[in-house]
Amino acid sequence: MITAIRNLFSSAVGKFLALAFVVVVGLAFALSDVTGSGTFGGIGGANVAQVGNTEIGVGELRDRVRLAYNQARQDQPGMTMASFVESGGLDQVLNQLIEGAAFEQFAVKLGFGTSKRLVDGRIADLPVFAGVSGKFDQTRFQAFLRENGISEAQLRRDLRQQLFVEQLAAPIGTVARLAPGMAQPYAALLLEARRGDATFIPSSAFAPKTDPGDDALRKYLTQNKTRFTVPERRVLQYALFDRSSAPVPEVAADEVAAYYKANAARFSASETRRFAQVIAPDQATANGIATKVRGGATIQAAAQAAGLSASTTGTLTRSAYTAMTSDAMAKAAFAAKRGDLLGPTQTGLGWAVTRVEDIIAQPTRTLAEATPEIRTELEKNKANEAIVDYYNAIQDAVNGGAAIEEVASDRKLKLVETPPLLPSGRPAGPSDFTLPPELAPMVAQAFQGNEGEGQIATLVENEKFAVFAVKSVVAAAPPPFAQIRGDLLTDWRFAEGQKVARDKARAIAKAVEGGKSLAEAVRAAGPNIGSVQTIGGRRAELGRDGQGVPPELALLFSMAQGSVKTLEIPGNRGWMVISLGHVDRPDPKQIDPARVAAIAQPLGPAFGSELVEQLAAEAKRRVRVKIDKDLLEQLRQELNGTAAAVE
Repeated sequence: MITAIRNLFSSAVGKFLALAFVVVVGLAFALSDVTGSGTFGGIGGANVAQVGNTEIGVGELRDRVRLAYNQARQDQPGMTMASFVESGGLDQVLNQLIEGAAFEQFAVKLGFGTSKRLVDGRIADLPVFAGVSGKFDQTRFQAFLRENGISEAQLRRDLRQQLFVEQLAAPIGTVARLAPGMAQPYAALLLEARRGDATFIPSSAFAPKTDPGDDALRKYLTQNKTRFTVPERRVLQYALFDRSSAPVPEVAADEVAAYYKANAARFSASETRRFAQVIAPDQATANGIATKVRGGATIQAAAQAAGLSASTTGTLTRSAYTAMTSDAMAKAAFAAKRGDLLGPTQTGLGWAVTRVEDIIAQPTRTLAEATPEIRTELEKNKANEAIVDYYNAIQDAVNGGAAIEEVASDRKLKLVETPPLLPSGRPAGPSDFTLPPELAPMVAQAFQGNEGEGQIATLVENEKFAVFAVKSVVAAAPPPFAQIRGDLLTDWRFAEGQKVARDKARAIAKAVEGGKSLAEAVRAAGPNIGSVQTIGGRRAELGRDGQGVPPELALLFSMAQGSVKTLEIPGNRGWMVISLGHVDRPDPKQIDPARVAAIAQPLGPAFGSELVEQLAAEAKRRVRVKIDKDLLEQLRQELNGTAAAVE
């Protein structure tokens, strides 16, 4: 949680307030922070961590990691569990569990509290639990819990924890602006200029030309399985339905008559009016405006001359106008003629000058005259009810265990079966099959569910849907050895060359530390090494215009002056050696105050995030945290696919 604070505070504390929920309800939010408890979805086992009086079981952590992984795949469809864990996913989720439990216990000790009613309100407001009508749907709520393998009690604990985070962290994390004195050092840091030298040692120059044989390549594949793994693929069966699929009963004449009778006031004679009005701060100003209008000026021109503006209402009934003003004003306004000027009249906002702009008289409409309007409205209502009933019937069928083939057959829907699809929705291999772009929500949902489980995806809100099931799952795995042997050989050669490039880089760095210049050390290292280039710039220019910061510059701006560092280039492309020769940082007190003020404004939220980070650290310190590192490592190996499941 806290490692993401720096980014999430780009919109102040608002995003942080959603941290407690996303690992459980990944469809609803963008960040995560979750609670700890002894069990999760009925899974128990050994405890991987103890947070005060809360135990975090290995089963809970395992499932939370899987939920976080499934959410991450929505943004990176090709991600595997192994790569997710290797990039820090397991440790981040554990930290979220720990910090969530620590925050809750710390808040309770300080006297904060929540209520069942607050939690109920949060559940009702979450879009992920909304049905076709847009309102909270108990069936969808239960289905979500079932699909994600969690209990309502666990969900409520998560939401309760979110409320504690809001109460405790929001006031601390909201910092509008830093004082100039605090912003000066940061301004100086941004204006800092650095210059250094760098050289590149390409791995290709030292890659062996030999073939090590199948045994060596198979071993290399085992050691680098993640790099060659094809993401999980799924075969889907789906059928589409929309409003046209749901039979809509005809509107009967007696229904029209009943509606007409129940809404008699709507069809009886009525009068609505439009008004132009200006509110003046005092009676003298209002009298001046009224005099000009009575003299022939428009109310808009008279108001503008007084430095005010007039507004025109929509068509209003007398009751509506009474609600906006008062009974006395409404009585006078509806007794006046078109063009009459009313006032000045004192109101709660000031002195009102009002002109009757238009009078719309609506005579009583007979049943025959009102029938087309009533019929149209009833047909619309029946269509809405029909699609809701149709949707719910399909939802009940799939919740009851009906096969997708049965659901489609009973309702005469066309059933489509896809080839194995990647999380992106593309076929895994050569294929003429193309999935319509509108089905992207279905694919995303399919990669969250279980094999054989019926689900419904909303394609167009309240209009179009897909009922589907995952027919089969092809687990993420490398292709057959023979199929990728050529790629393995190439990759192995570059990996071997990378080792030589690494040793060369370290030798060059050691020589520079011994007193040689970088150019001298490069010449002494032998051939096939790039020339020495000058690199540098100002810190404020890094990442400008949304461009990524080159790794060598990122390292240069983190080094101590006069030091030398080595940098591995990803993908076995080689190594770099970088030396920092010159650092020029201006005196903070000599920086233009306007520049300091410009930096102070965006630093406020960042400073708030640092305070929240310290608060989280203090919460963990107060409640005391113990982690079973051996058990955590066993779970890491299990998730990586290199060990048996942890019990």
